Amino acid sequence: MNNLTLEAFRGIGTIKPLLFYRYKLIGKGKIENTYKTIRNAQNRMSFNNKFKATFSKDEIIYTLEKFEIIPTLDDVTIIFDGEEVLPIKDNNKIYSEVIEFYINNNLRNVKFNYKYPKYRAANTREITGNVILDKDMNEKYKKSNKGFELKRKFIISPKVDDEGKVTLFLDLNASFDYDKNIYQMIKAGIDVVGEEVINIWSNKKQRGKIKEISDIKINEPCNFGQSLIDYYISSNQASRVNGFTEEEKNTNVIIVESGKSRLSYIPHALKPIITREYIAKNDEVFSKEIEGLIKINMNYRYEILKRFVSDIGTIKELNNLRFEKIYMDNIESLGYEQGQLKDPVLIGGKGILKDKIHVFKSGFYKSPNDEIKFGVIYPRGYIKDTQSVIRAIYDFCTEGKYQGKDNIFINNKLMNIKFSNKECVFEEYELNDITEYKRAANKLKKNENIKFVIAIIPTINESDIENPYNPFKRVCAEINLPSQMISLKTAKRFSTSRGQSELYFLHNISLGILGKIGGVPWVIKDMPGEVDCFVGLDVGTKEKGIHYPACSVLFDKYGKLINYYKPTIPQSGEIIKTDVLQEIFDKVLLSYEEENGQYPRNIVIHRDGFSREDLEWYKNYFLKKNIEFSIVEVRKNFATRLVNNFNDEVSNPSKGSFILRDNEAIVVTTDINDNMGAPKPIKVEKTYGDIDMLTIINQIYALTQIHVGSAKSLRLPITTGYADKICKAIDYIPSGQVDNRLFFL
Repeated sequence: MNNLTLEAFRGIGTIKPLLFYRYKLIGKGKIENTYKTIRNAQNRMSFNNKFKATFSKDEIIYTLEKFEIIPTLDDVTIIFDGEEVLPIKDNNKIYSEVIEFYINNNLRNVKFNYKYPKYRAANTREITGNVILDKDMNEKYKKSNKGFELKRKFIISPKVDDEGKVTLFLDLNASFDYDKNIYQMIKAGIDVVGEEVINIWSNKKQRGKIKEISDIKINEPCNFGQSLIDYYISSNQASRVNGFTEEEKNTNVIIVESGKSRLSYIPHALKPIITREYIAKNDEVFSKEIEGLIKINMNYRYEILKRFVSDIGTIKELNNLRFEKIYMDNIESLGYEQGQLKDPVLIGGKGILKDKIHVFKSGFYKSPNDEIKFGVIYPRGYIKDTQSVIRAIYDFCTEGKYQGKDNIFINNKLMNIKFSNKECVFEEYELNDITEYKRAANKLKKNENIKFVIAIIPTINESDIENPYNPFKRVCAEINLPSQMISLKTAKRFSTSRGQSELYFLHNISLGILGKIGGVPWVIKDMPGEVDCFVGLDVGTKEKGIHYPACSVLFDKYGKLINYYKPTIPQSGEIIKTDVLQEIFDKVLLSYEEENGQYPRNIVIHRDGFSREDLEWYKNYFLKKNIEFSIVEVRKNFATRLVNNFNDEVSNPSKGSFILRDNEAIVVTTDINDNMGAPKPIKVEKTYGDIDMLTIINQIYALTQIHVGSAKSLRLPITTGYADKICKAIDYIPSGQVDNRLFFL
């Protein structure tokens, strides 16, 4: 039996109402985006006043002290409007942000070895721990000889109720750093053009890619006749540049591309964005060394978070607020109930599946009847590796063989596919030549029989070769051909191995091919709820200011027919506009009618993230067609995790664990061994509709278990999970048509 709790710590004591200073915003003309304007005014006020705290509600900005400098802005005038004591009720969000600010304040003063800052706290929800608590419970820096560092990123989410009682929700991730900024990297002779960077002199997450090193110096006029050094001096940030030597003052300006903008920076303000992949590529020894400090179980997380809470200490400014050093042991006090969802029963080609691997013996639920002829593209000099992997795929999918022998665990007719030199295309290409990549891919256009492409490519991120992945995917999408990329590293395995390990690769390759030619490996036997059609919505960002919505569709509740649709209309924001919604749902309904002879009676819409679309549009649209609908938000990023907690002994929650309160739930959809890390749950919230929450989370959990492209489950339901995949592969997917060939797998 689960005894679930959250990674949350109860506050000791209550906070009292505080005195705030109030600033009114007066527009100078038409304001296109009110939210953006208010946020910009807040940020500028904070920036010009040494990053002191600002808060906002409606069109009022609040501060905890009266500011000396009021910035002049183009679109609004900021006017001091007096002071007031804000009640906690109806201002809970502001008080949560106040606690956030004072937690940052306290942690800035915590020292390691009584000397060095233990945390980097920049008045945001994300606080960086500079010191690592290792598994022996010793605190130390973790830095490689090449200058890479492992740090901890703590994400704080304090919540305040109307009586002033506080609960602190926490999350914890690995963070990476490098001991050189861009100025130091240039001094060391490192080519920085092309580096992904972040502005460390700003609390805002200003990121981009270095495009060039300008001829202009940082002490020479550039923007509005002002040098970058003068800009920081005039913005009350002189301390950042006062200590520059003459050599540093004559440093070149760095030009960073961020979306459509090209911004000028002092190189000292920029650092490279360091990821796990970046370290693995540039410092393999350190990457292996920190493995056990990154994949951490719940007990280890608990010890780290308790140490963090202890470091916060007492917040004197908030009525001596402090936090208990153990997890909350009673989530019912927050209004939650807990439970365990059952795995759905899945059906394959010959009935109920014992497990997903059994599908390869049972046969797929649905595979296209027509013979599918393949095209194969491979690099020159690797014909034997290509032949080995193609033979393995063909034997596995059509004859039930593995390593040339019959296998009782493989159905002898999983798919009707064909690789023949006479009827199919086998085309080699020269590595490191994009023109060659396009020539080889375009050869496929000339053969109308080809319905699918397999491309053998260099292993991504393991070679300096210009990788053909993007050119191949783009050309295949242009000619409406789904494709499967297989790395040379994988292909070589089939040339040399004689064991059973390659079966895993064949399972995933065959499932990927099946989904891309319109097949379905398994369906759900019994889906709870009276729903005819699930629709998943997401919005992807192609570049700053240009967004593409995406839609995945299950044309029944069992997953028998999975389709997707990518609209042809781009848009400027992340809220899907009504004309795009019209295009999406017209396509969905007309395609459903073509398949089933009528419109669906009940639709459930899963929205990735927050659903801020026009609810009245939805009501009017579906009411005219006599269709019931529900809208459910599925969020993959939020700052808390579920924990199994028995007498303060914690462990990973089991897959299917959930807590539920009113119209929101937190659900664990993946199964992770305690030694491999901690599962990240998803948050589910109903924003409209009559369907009950228990039915909703049972549906969503079932939809995480029928991912087409792998025997493993998805963390997200395939509705939003596939919409998210479409957004990330937006350039490689045909638009304007409903299609059951899942290009994005």
